[in-house]
Amino acid sequence: MLGSLARAVALLALGGAVGLAVNVARKDGVPLAGFAPPTECKAELAPPQLAGPDAAAALCGRPDVVIADTRPAARYAEGHVAGAIHLPCDAAGRVASEAMAHLDAARTIIVYGEVTEDALPVAATLRRRSPELAARVMVLRGGFAAWSQAGQACASGPCDDCKTTAASSSP
Repeated sequence: MLGSLARAVALLALGGAVGLAVNVARKDGVPLAGFAPPTECKAELAPPQLAGPDAAAALCGRPDVVIADTRPAARYAEGHVAGAIHLPCDAAGRVASEAMAHLDAARTIIVYGEVTEDALPVAATLRRRSPELAARVMVLRGGFAAWSQAGQACASGPCDDCKTTAASSSP
């Protein structure tokens, strides 16, 4: 019995050695040293497309276009793009779920902040969270300031979702 076990171990070792030798000899063999696992699995996304106020205004009113304001609720209430939903970067829970439901049906999503740079992190987050949205997310060049200066349609008033969120977070 001990002899059979020794022969099995010897055959296994010989088979492993022959396999390694063949792998090293082949041009397309698996490298045995120097492997470093990838540190990040996601491919880098190109920056989102920027749309100027006139180009964005041309898309307004279409049922498949959603405009999302990423500014705080108070700034949204002071004035926002007419028809825009409120999508603050700190949205969570029901507000975030409802906003995402609006976005799922959209073919084009235009996000804006006070200036261009304010909306870029929110656009990046949307694009990473939902790869099917990535190609459809745009950022309003110049943000709300540029929109307002261009004389495009604005509205004011509080965000109903924001009032609900504030009420539900108070003790």
